[in-house]
Amino acid sequence: MTNIFAHTISPSFTKENIREFFLTPFFMGEDIRGAITVRTDIKGTEKLNMISRPNFITKPKVASGFNPIGEFTLTHPSITVHPMAMEFEQNARAFWGSILEQLLASGYKEDDIEQMKEPDVWNKIMLPIVAQAGQQDLIRQMFFSDPAKERFENGVPIGTLDDDFSGYTGFMTHFLNDLYTGIIPSAQHVKIATSVTGVKAEKTLTYAANSDSMITVSINGVEYSQMYATSSAATAAAWLVSHKAVIEARGGLNGVVVTNPSGGQIKVVSKYYGQDFSFQAYSDGNGQFNLTGEVLPVKPGPMAADEADATLEAMIDAARPEMHEFPLVFMVTRSIWRNLVHSIKRKTGDLPITMLLNGMNVPSYEGYPVLIRPDWDTWIAGYHNGIHPHRAIFTTQKNLIFGTDGMMDHEDIETWYNPDLQMRRYRVQYKAQTAYLHPELIVLAGFGD
Repeated sequence: MTNIFAHTISPSFTKENIREFFLTPFFMGEDIRGAITVRTDIKGTEKLNMISRPNFITKPKVASGFNPIGEFTLTHPSITVHPMAMEFEQNARAFWGSILEQLLASGYKEDDIEQMKEPDVWNKIMLPIVAQAGQQDLIRQMFFSDPAKERFENGVPIGTLDDDFSGYTGFMTHFLNDLYTGIIPSAQHVKIATSVTGVKAEKTLTYAANSDSMITVSINGVEYSQMYATSSAATAAAWLVSHKAVIEARGGLNGVVVTNPSGGQIKVVSKYYGQDFSFQAYSDGNGQFNLTGEVLPVKPGPMAADEADATLEAMIDAARPEMHEFPLVFMVTRSIWRNLVHSIKRKTGDLPITMLLNGMNVPSYEGYPVLIRPDWDTWIAGYHNGIHPHRAIFTTQKNLIFGTDGMMDHEDIETWYNPDLQMRRYRVQYKAQTAYLHPELIVLAGFGD
C-alpha cells in the first residue's frame, strides 16, 4: 500500500560524530598504534609524493660563480580509497537477553531495555561492543583484503569473489604481489625453514585431438574455451595465449600458473606451496586429455627449531642502511613468536626483554619492538587455506599508509530506531585503501617460496 502522508519517525534519525565513535576505537586501537600511519583525509584518489635523496652533491670549489650539482627524483604513486559499509540491526528483546550482564553493570534496570529506541541507551551500551568488533574487522581487511580472493570449497578456489576480503588491497596482498613481481627485491625477503617442507601442486594434461572443433579447460570452477587450430600443439598454444593472463590474475595467494611445456600439453602449478586446485579438460569431439606428472600439494609444517631467532636476525641483516634512520618495528605471527620464546628460554631460562612502544609494554628483539599478531594466524589458517603460515614484517610506521575519507560528514555513524520492526539500525559507510611508500624500507619473511 502506498502512503498518503509522510510521517516523521520519533525519535528522529540520529548521527554520531565519527571521531568519537568510529575513528577513535577503529583507527587508533592499541594493536596498530606505532605500526602504520593512518590518513583520514583522502578523497577518492590522492598522489603520495616519494622523493629520492640526492647523493654526492658536495664538490670541491674550483671555479667562481654558482655551480649547481645534484637533483631530486620525485615520483607519484597513488592511493585510491574504495567504498565499504558495515550495517546491522538489533531487536530490543534479543538485546536484553544477550548482554544482560553488561546492561546491569552500566547501571540500567532490566525494564529500561525497552527504551532501546532512545539513542542514549543504545550508544552507551551497544556502541562499545560494536566498536570493538568493527576495529577487529577493519584490521583484518587492512592486512588481508585482496580484490582477487575467491571463496573456497574443500580448500580449492571456486571462481566466486569473496566479498569478506575483496573490498580493497591489504598490506599482505601488496607485499606478496610486489615480492612475486620483483618490486620488492628478493634480497629483502628471508625464507623460513619448516619441519615439513612445502610442495606445490602440479598437473599436466596432454591433448590428443580427434574430430574436435573446440576444447574447454576448467580451472578452479571457471571454464576457458578455445577453437581447434590445425593440431593438438597449435590448439594448446593458442589456448595459453588466450587465457594465461586472466587465469594467473585470479585467486591471489591461492592462484595458479599455467604453461604449455611442449606439444599439446597444458600444465597447471599452484603459485605457492601447499595450495591445491581443480583442473579438468574436454573436447566437443572425440579428443582426449591424459593426466601426467601429477604432484600432490604439501603444506609447510611448524617452524624448525630456533628458526624464529635465525629469521629475525637475518631480517635485521637484510635491512638496507637507510632503514636504520627510522624507528623500526617487527610485526610477526604468533607462530614465529612462540618459536622465538622457546629458543630464548632454552638458552637463558628467561622470557624476552620488553620495552615501551607508545605507552604499551611490548616484547623486543635486539632493541626493536615486536608486535605479535595472533589474528594473522587465525586469518591465514581459516581463510587463506594455511598458505605461508609463518610471516614477519620489519619496517617503519611512516612507510605503511592506511587511507580513508572518514572526515566527510556522510561518513559518520548512523543509528536509528524502526518502530514497525522494533529494530535499532546501525550503519557505517567509509572508504579505505592501503599503500606503502618505499620498497627499500621493508624486509619480509615467510612471504615467498
